[in-house]
Amino acid sequence: MNILYGVIYVMYGIVFGSFYNVVIYRLPINLSIVKRRSFCPACRTKLAARDLIPVFSQLSLKNRCRYCHGKIAIRYPLIELFTGFLFLLSYCLYGLGWDMFKSVILWSMLLITAVIDYDHMVIMDGVLALFSGFMIICRVLAGLSVTDILLGGVTGFGLYLVVYILAGFVYRKEAFGFGDVLLMGAVGLFLGWDKTIIAAILSFYIALVAVAIRKLLGEKIRKKDEIPFGPFICIAAFITSIYGEWVITFIKTLIYT
Repeated sequence: MNILYGVIYVMYGIVFGSFYNVVIYRLPINLSIVKRRSFCPACRTKLAARDLIPVFSQLSLKNRCRYCHGKIAIRYPLIELFTGFLFLLSYCLYGLGWDMFKSVILWSMLLITAVIDYDHMVIMDGVLALFSGFMIICRVLAGLSVTDILLGGVTGFGLYLVVYILAGFVYRKEAFGFGDVLLMGAVGLFLGWDKTIIAAILSFYIALVAVAIRKLLGEKIRKKDEIPFGPFICIAAFITSIYGEWVITFIKTLIYT
């Protein structure tokens, strides 16, 4: 790995992560992500350029607003740093090329979607549509046929649509969000039909583990409690995007030996 390129990609990632913070905060409350200057969530004061340096500005102010001294969540610089890590990881795994760009697109969509769903119990269709468009363009330019791309999307959408219908039938109400169906369809556009099946199955195991951990920590979770499922899909898709090919090869080895 070229260390200089690695540093550059981390910096790019941190900058994009700063923008992702804006998207995550504003989209669910119907604020424009381009027409309004950044402001303090507590006092609504417009921020100056010195307040907008990714990671550094907030940490230098000890997670406090410069103007009202209200506390600002530490997760903002954490998301910026994590996005920088994702950009670096993509470069380390795939080098400079279409595979790197595809991974950055997918992982960015997963990050934004997971945090919004965790905060607001909603999956933003606009985020899925935008990143799905980028995915399709990237995969076509990389030489994959549109038919193969759409097959992955249909597989993800179809699998979760069945779960959505069955859950509604069993519980007599919407027990599984349709946004999750759309999210899995978008994931399928990237992963392809085979890895999409792996991600779909894995998401339920991750959900079971997460619920078990919360119960072990003493949290009471009742059957009627709503739990955002989007983050589990996003984690499963992220893991599958890296290790999915290995899993498929392992399964084929078991079958044909």
